[in-house]
This record gives sequence, structure tokens and C-alpha cells, in this order.
Amino acid sequence: MENENIRYNKMISKSAFFSNVIFLICHLCYLLMFLINKVWIMAYINIASASVYVLLFLAIKYKKYAIFAIVCGIEITAFMAVSTIVCGYDCGFHLCLIGLCILVFYTGYFSKSRTKIVRPLPISFAFMVIYLFLYFYCKNVKPVVEIEENFQTVLYVIHVLIVFLFVISFLFILITYILRLEAGIRKESKTDKLTGIANRNALSDYYERLGNQKSNYLIAIFDIDDFKKFNDINGHLCGDYVLKEIARIATENSLDDFVSRWGGEEFVVISKIDDTLENTYNKIDKIRITIKDYNFSYNGKKLHSTITIGVASYVDGDTLDMWIKKADEKLYFGKKNGKNQIVHQ
Repeated sequence: MENENIRYNKMISKSAFFSNVIFLICHLCYLLMFLINKVWIMAYINIASASVYVLLFLAIKYKKYAIFAIVCGIEITAFMAVSTIVCGYDCGFHLCLIGLCILVFYTGYFSKSRTKIVRPLPISFAFMVIYLFLYFYCKNVKPVVEIEENFQTVLYVIHVLIVFLFVISFLFILITYILRLEAGIRKESKTDKLTGIANRNALSDYYERLGNQKSNYLIAIFDIDDFKKFNDINGHLCGDYVLKEIARIATENSLDDFVSRWGGEEFVVISKIDDTLENTYNKIDKIRITIKDYNFSYNGKKLHSTITIGVASYVDGDTLDMWIKKADEKLYFGKKNGKNQIVHQ
């Protein structure tokens, strides 16, 4: 969860910074165009707008993303409305109000608290009202300044491009975030939270992926002997420590195999058969031997643990539960007859 929050904050920070840079560049470009065409009132307006975005870098620096989004929305709305009234409807400034709807929904989605400040639907409705107002206003009132027809065409094309690029960019960012979020959820749903290894869901998926190759594999289920003593004597945190260490040892000794936590103190290993069954049994038994010889250390105390393993071959028609049940029966036999052993016949 902490890593997800870090990624979330980085993405928001980069998005805000990138957006602010783009908005600032747009106003500087506007400023240059209006200076060249000697539309002084629009030049002054763009100087004021550019100053706003310079100051907004401070909001981004101090992670005031809600303030950044609100100020951006107000500035863009005001700029586009005033520019439409000053230059006329044919310059296309009003088109940018469509892109603002994307920004509002984007901000509303990524607002951690889903605040009352950001309400995408009513704000978007307000943009629509402003858009229609500008249409009827410009239809009945002449613009403040006369813009040359060629310059009008250039401005209109620029605004069409701005809107499309704006919408595409924010949708791309949003989709990228959603895909990463989905990948994280899928990974989390197949990972045991305590030990960090695969869980039952991942085991089931792996079983399905084996397809017709299952007969080339053995399944082993092992259980920590007398696990309850760790919890009873040293507390549940000690038991968690032992579980995590054993999961790590099992994984490190089964690099070519699939290891998952079955539940409680039980783990499952699906191992590909090496040249002979005996070699594969020995490969799986390496986990038991390593754990038996391992010195666990918890709060300065030296602890020791052993495991018992049951191993079963696959028989055509076996479901995962049937396959595990056969291994579990051998595990039970090993538990009843001394523990700390591997049983496969």
C-alpha cells in the first residue's frame, strides 16, 4: 500500500508539473502571436495568465494539487471566455471549455478525499452553460477587436489541436494509471500478504497453465512441525517471522519450481520431474534439510524448526484438490510417524 501511495503521489506531481508547463507555454505562444499581430489587449491578458502559471509552480512544489486544479480551472475558463468576447467566436477560444471537462473529471477522480470542492458533473454543466452563453453573445455582439481572417483561421486550428491533444493526453494518463492499478490488484490477489509468495489463487492459475504437462510434475505439501509452540511461547509475531523465513527458504531452494502458501502453516510446491523421480524427491527434500539446519533468530532467541513433506504424482483426471489431497495423505502419514521427513510412497 505504501509503494502504491508513493507511485500515486509521483504520478500526480508529474501530471501537475507537466500540465503547468504546457499551460505556461501556451500563454507564451499566445503572447508572441498577439504581439506580432499587434492585438495589445490580448497581449496584456496573456501576460497576466502566464504570471498565474509561474506562481502555480509553488502550489505544485508544496503539493497543493487541489489549489492547482481549481486555479487552473478558473484561469482557463476566464481566459477563454474573455478571449472569445474580445476576439470573437470564430477564433475558437470557446472550444477549450470542452477540454476543461476532462480536467475536472480527472481531478475529481484523483482527489484522495473525493472532496466537495471538486464536483465534475455540476462544474461541467457550468462549462456547457458558459459555452452556450458565449455562442449567443457573440452572435449578437461584435468582438472588441477585429481579427484578420487569416489570423482567425490560425487561432481556430490551434484551438482544435489544443483540445484534441489535451483530451488525448489526460485520457492516456488516466488509462495508464488504471492499467497499473488493475495490474497491482491482480498481483495482490495472487500474493500471500504475510509471506509475499504466491497464494491459493496463484496456485490454481499455475495448475491451469500446466495444461497437459501435469504428468511431468510432482506436487508436494509441507507443514511446519509443532508450529503452535512458536505462537504460544513467543507470540504470534514470532510465528509470523517463522512463516516468512520458511517461505523464503522454500523459494530460494525451489528456483525452478512453483511455491505457494496453502494456508496456516502449510505450503505447496509443484516441482518438475528431473531425470528420475528419486532426483526430484531429493530436490524437494532439500527444503526440509535446509530448514532443519537453519538457525532462526527472533528477538535474540535462537529457534529451530522442522517440516514434514508429502509428495504425490499426477494422475490423469486429477483436479488440483484431488492432487493436493493425495499429497496431504502422505503428509499426514509422516506427521503420525515421527515428523521431519518426506513421504512419497
